[in-house]
Amino acid sequence: MVHQEDPRVLRTRQLIREAFRNLLQTKGFDSMTIKDISQKATINRATFYAHYEDKYALLDEFTEQSFHQMIPEQVINAREFSDEICNQLILLTHQYIVDFYQKCRMDSKSIAKLVDEKVKNMLQQIIENIFLKGVNYDIADRQHIKIISAMTGSAIYGAAFSWLIEGEADQTDLLVDIVRPYVMSGLGLLIR
Repeated sequence: MVHQEDPRVLRTRQLIREAFRNLLQTKGFDSMTIKDISQKATINRATFYAHYEDKYALLDEFTEQSFHQMIPEQVINAREFSDEICNQLILLTHQYIVDFYQKCRMDSKSIAKLVDEKVKNMLQQIIENIFLKGVNYDIADRQHIKIISAMTGSAIYGAAFSWLIEGEADQTDLLVDIVRPYVMSGLGLLIR
């Protein structure tokens, strides 16, 4: 077992993630092997396996870290789901999808499904955390918060993904103008 705070461990994990990012762009996930990642990171395969179970575990961590790095402090510290917070979540979700699909050669349906599910779950968790911290919400129980967060996250993710697929990637202000009123009016009906 590796000690996660050891500078050598952190440096090795960084090398592995950088190699993975580069290979995603140049080779694609399906064609990439552990041998490829290890060679690119200048480590041996045993070292890779000391840090990650397989390339799917690396993808999971890579997706999570990349998404979390994009979240502004204002969203992390939000105590209510306001129009501005909704705008920021729409924009960051859209940007993440654009980055991942265009820059990382998302040519595999299996990886796309994994990444999509991971991002939807992280978005749901962010929204759920905002509701749980909120003082202005009178929601009966945690299960309702989970359901409302899942619906809200799915609406934001679905719209941002569709926006990319439909070729509207440049007009993010229009995306926000369409999605925010829908999300906020839906929440207005559910949260009182």
